[in-house]
Amino acid sequence: MRVDEGRMRLRMTSHPVADPGGGLSRILSVGPMLRNTFVHPPSHQVGYLHASRADLLRLGALFRVAATSSHSAIYIPVPPGAQPLTLAGGDTHPLPVLLAREDTGLRLSDWPDLRHRMRRASAPLRVNAPAARSPDRPDDVRRRADHRPARFAEHAGTIVITARAELLFWIGDWLTAAGDRVARDPHVHRHGESFLGDMVGFFDPKGTDMPMHAFCVVAVEPIFHQARWRGQGTPSG
Repeated sequence: MRVDEGRMRLRMTSHPVADPGGGLSRILSVGPMLRNTFVHPPSHQVGYLHASRADLLRLGALFRVAATSSHSAIYIPVPPGAQPLTLAGGDTHPLPVLLAREDTGLRLSDWPDLRHRMRRASAPLRVNAPAARSPDRPDDVRRRADHRPARFAEHAGTIVITARAELLFWIGDWLTAAGDRVARDPHVHRHGESFLGDMVGFFDPKGTDMPMHAFCVVAVEPIFHQARWRGQGTPSG
């Protein structure tokens, strides 16, 4: 990962999956890039995202990459050693995520075949993500999100998120802003993790709770946890 003038350069793997007559021509896999990102499907209409500061910044950039391409989808696998999240309704296991603009023509029923085709060919690729903007948006953008929110679905063991380019870019900016807050979050310093907010309004602005009302975003960042450094002496000058 490299950051240059607000733009993030990301190492990915490109898998050609061209389908005659379809807009989607490749799937970009992030591989091990997001080692500390765990996306759990909804429990009582609330999904859960746990990620480190660096991964939140990368994830925001990936949503913006998805927003800029009408022929690419982005695949985020589950990191090794992932553990289930225990909630009131029982344990939920993290799932991989597939991101795409809605004008790629990606359909849920296409995903098993696309996943199979990913195994046939691959090539390393460096992608420049657009620089983040402020997560604030004018009223007309918010009205369009209300009218046509992002689509969230589970299919073949994968979370699939599709949306208009404008909305994917906005989600990316929200995640980047959340990542920027982690280093100065007092709860992160006290406990090593902190609730950063619910992503409300992107997936279900009407409040129907179907299929998902919000993403609960939690930063897990032990490097800033004060207890990590407790008892360690300060080097003498």
